[in-house]
Amino acid sequence: MTQLYQSKIFANGSTTLPKPVRDALGIQAGDRVRYVISEKGVHVLKMQSQKAQADDPALSEAVDAAEVIMDENRTLLRNLK
Repeated sequence: MTQLYQSKIFANGSTTLPKPVRDALGIQAGDRVRYVISEKGVHVLKMQSQKAQADDPALSEAVDAAEVIMDENRTLLRNLK
């Protein structure tokens, strides 16, 4: 079932994720989220803790590769402006 939620963006760019969104992601205060921008839209993902990443070398490698791609996308987006 699709559900729609919204939140306000404040002047400093911050927002509050609605509780049903936090619950669906399984996140709590202090957790981190990652925003992935692709041609299919924007996705919000729960980030693994630094300890979980350190315990899984394959996960660390995948996260590093994703960060490189995200940096490239930021550069491309800046160039479009």
